[in-house]
Amino acid sequence: MKFAIALAAPLALAAAAFGHDLYLMPEPWLVRPGQQIRVVYQNGDEFPEGVAPVRPERLRRAELLWKGGAAAFTDITAEEKRTVAMVRAPGEGTLMLISQTIPNFIELDAEKFEQYLRHENLDFVLRWRKENGESSAPGREIYSKYVKSLVRCGKGDGFHAYEAGLTIEFVAEADPYGLRPGQPLPVRLRFRGRPAAGVAIESAWLERGRAKMETIGRTDAEGRIVVPIRAAGPHRLHAIVMERRTDRTQADWESFWATLTFSIPER
Repeated sequence: MKFAIALAAPLALAAAAFGHDLYLMPEPWLVRPGQQIRVVYQNGDEFPEGVAPVRPERLRRAELLWKGGAAAFTDITAEEKRTVAMVRAPGEGTLMLISQTIPNFIELDAEKFEQYLRHENLDFVLRWRKENGESSAPGREIYSKYVKSLVRCGKGDGFHAYEAGLTIEFVAEADPYGLRPGQPLPVRLRFRGRPAAGVAIESAWLERGRAKMETIGRTDAEGRIVVPIRAAGPHRLHAIVMERRTDRTQADWESFWATLTFSIPER
């Protein structure tokens, strides 16, 4: 599939907005068959609320997947600080909400780009730039974002482990809605249909109403990592894979952002 590449805003504005994570926070997490789900796109570094909407025209594959097929999101609207859409729960089981953005270009000065690489634990890129004399060069990058969220409608059916075919995606190897705090969640990170090894994974959650975030480690050779579950309520996983581009006419690097959100039920 081919995408147009959106032009970045002026550098100062773009740099301020670039690090924003995109993730879904559905309302509610537990639904009944036929119930409407408000799909909330949060765009920002904090959790569980973002700071700016994602433009609806940048979204692709905005849909709900389930064991019976797929349903497209409707009424996708940008609000002041978030973007919202609607979709109806088609039936029982695990419902998977997904979206992706078209690629976007940005250029950051060397200092800001190196800070961003360190913040996101992109050690390979930092090493490559140092070894090839580019640490003082601006960062020219194309990035796209891929989001997934798991909602429960009635009983679980194993669909939490379905691979949606996103360029990069988390795959839950256990059903989050069957877990309790203290029980780990094993996940796999897939990139272009293969295990994404050595990728830093960040976990965010709410604990006593306060947001907590930490880098929990890196994926193993099979793209696997075990996520500690410390509290009931919403959680977000975040990862970035970055590659050196072969064709550097438009950019030198390309990154692919992935998030997975789910909620651990109160017991």
